[in-house]
Amino acid sequence: MPAERPIKIMLSSTVYHFKNEIEQIYGVLTGFGYEVLCSHIGNLYALGKPPIGACIEAVEECDIFLGIITPFYGSGITHEEILHAIKINKPRIFMNHAHVTFARQILKPFMYGADKKRNDFKIPKSAAMDDIRVVDMYNDAIGADKEHLVEKLWSQEYYNFAKDGMPFILKQFSDVERVREDLKKLKDGK
Repeated sequence: MPAERPIKIMLSSTVYHFKNEIEQIYGVLTGFGYEVLCSHIGNLYALGKPPIGACIEAVEECDIFLGIITPFYGSGITHEEILHAIKINKPRIFMNHAHVTFARQILKPFMYGADKKRNDFKIPKSAAMDDIRVVDMYNDAIGADKEHLVEKLWSQEYYNFAKDGMPFILKQFSDVERVREDLKKLKDGK
C-alpha cells in the first residue's frame, strides 16, 4: 500500500523581526513530516510569477493555512494570503502577537466611525508597530465582522514565542494522524 502524501502547511507571516521563529516553526513541522510551504524558506514555485502570485498559489495548494500575525505589516502579501485563505475557506489556524490584540483594543475607538465601519485612521511607523493594517489583518483572520460568535475563528495569542507560541504549534501539529483525520472530517463536512 503506498504511503499517504505529506500534509502541506502554508506558513504565512511577515519576516521582519520574525526570521528565527519562522525557521523554528519550519524545522518543527518538517520534523513531524509535514511539507511546509514558506516564502521565507524559498520553497514556493515562483518561475514566471510575481511574489504575490506564487504566494496565492501556495495558499491554494496547501491543506492547512498557518497564519502568524506580528506587529509588522511588511509588504502586505501576508494580508493578501490571509484574505485568500478566507475566501476559499481553507482550513486555517492563526497566531497573533499580543501587541496586535493590545493595539486593537486601544485603537478601536479611532479606527471605526459611529456606523462601525473602518475609517482611514493610520498610525506613524514605529519600532513597536509599522502599520495599523496589522490590526485589520487580525480582524480579518478572526472574522471580527461576523455577527455570530460561532462564526469567529480563534487566533492564539503569544507574547514570548518560546513560552507561548511554540507550545501552541506543538499541540496543534505533533499528532499528524489526528490532523489527517480532522482534515478528512472537514473535507467530508462532518
